[in-house]
Amino acid sequence: MSISEIASKADKSYTFVRNNLISSRTQLRSKADGTRQHIKNHPDWSRQFIKYEVESKEIVTDEKILVLAMIITEGYTDRTSAGFTNTQSALHDEFRTLIENVYGPVHFGTNNITTRFSSTEVSKDISQGMDHKTFSEPILARVLSSRDLTRRVLRIVADTEGSMIISPKKSPGNFSVECRVVLASKNRAFSEQVARMLSNVGIVSHIGTVGVKVTAKPQIRKFIEEVGFSEGVKVIRKKAGQSTWYGKEKSALSKLCLDIYRRQGIARASGRRGCFEQCRTREDTMSYLNQWYSGISGGE
Repeated sequence: MSISEIASKADKSYTFVRNNLISSRTQLRSKADGTRQHIKNHPDWSRQFIKYEVESKEIVTDEKILVLAMIITEGYTDRTSAGFTNTQSALHDEFRTLIENVYGPVHFGTNNITTRFSSTEVSKDISQGMDHKTFSEPILARVLSSRDLTRRVLRIVADTEGSMIISPKKSPGNFSVECRVVLASKNRAFSEQVARMLSNVGIVSHIGTVGVKVTAKPQIRKFIEEVGFSEGVKVIRKKAGQSTWYGKEKSALSKLCLDIYRRQGIARASGRRGCFEQCRTREDTMSYLNQWYSGISGGE
């Protein structure tokens, strides 16, 4: 065989191998393409990676709405996780219980102030019930359709963001006290929803810069009777580094408020100016209040 024939044969072999390589390359897929094709052929394969099953989006239980209330007030969701931030263990326990009642056993991560868990499915499900840290309109309508559910949602708002304010106030000739309930929020849209829920259980409130306030004595009394605060939940916020009732139980303070109303009624019925008639200073007033609170809370 001549040299030219050998060269020609080599060229043909090279061309054949090159064409086969090019053909095989055009048939190769990227990893993403391969995964998509595998999922298409085996639709149940990807479900092994879902940590927590989420029921039909049409199923909205009362417990799921309570989860939303805790997330809206002091929680968060992102693309892959959800959590609740507070310093009180009782509220963290409630959050964990509600989550597991709705979604089943969950592995939580906890530090000093935050309880969180990872789940894209659950985070997405929770987010669909909210609209910029407020209840979506269908969820709010569901809440307002039930007086009992309205009270339960308001109790969460009271426990997480609420305060029973009892503070000394200067009056002509002496000191007295001022009582009010504040459900704090800088979210005006959520404050409006809270006011609607309060109205739903017959409580008149006012929306201000700090949130929703209940100030009239009959309305405060009705709030305590209809909504109230959970046992064991304490005052944890300070203003300018100070708080008259820091560390005291909110439920005990609400009982103190009712006790003050009772004592004032008795004093005025007997012809006196009130039960703080002898208080000339703020310290005098606080001495009375601390003594009465101690009696209500069992000597705390």
